[in-house]
Amino acid sequence: MPRPVLIFAAVLCLAAGLAACGDDEDTTTVTETEAAETTPPPESSTDPLPPPGPANEGPEFFRTPSRNIGCSVSKQGARCDIGEREWKPTPANEPCRVDYGNGISLNNQGAQFTCAGDTTLGAPTVLEHGERAQRGEFFCDSSQAGVTCSNLETGAGFFISRESYRIF
Repeated sequence: MPRPVLIFAAVLCLAAGLAACGDDEDTTTVTETEAAETTPPPESSTDPLPPPGPANEGPEFFRTPSRNIGCSVSKQGARCDIGEREWKPTPANEPCRVDYGNGISLNNQGAQFTCAGDTTLGAPTVLEHGERAQRGEFFCDSSQAGVTCSNLETGAGFFISRESYRIF
């Protein structure tokens, strides 16, 4: 046999021998453990993982940049009070012996005007427009238009600004 044919025959035999060493399936299965051992971790894997479920972010007590709205957000609900407004609250369903309608609060039962002798105005931290404060299922978003607070589970919430309010 000529020399090139011998080399070709040797390569063909080697390839056939290697093919015979594999299993009968056409695909190779890699377990998750094998993949984890051979795949380098992503660069962000050193960052701590966020807590499971809804995030806790932003301040618990905040005011808007205009200082006209002050809010608090906790795992039990959210509340925003307003200093100056161009709207009137709906009449109270029950008698209120302190200030009524200077803010709106939200809990698992929904949103309503507050009846309170205290206030959330004057919080030390500013929640800039475009930022969010969240605790558990409750969050408040600050925007140039005003503040929107909502419950992630129920979708209930409110919007409050100098010009208007909306309870949903």
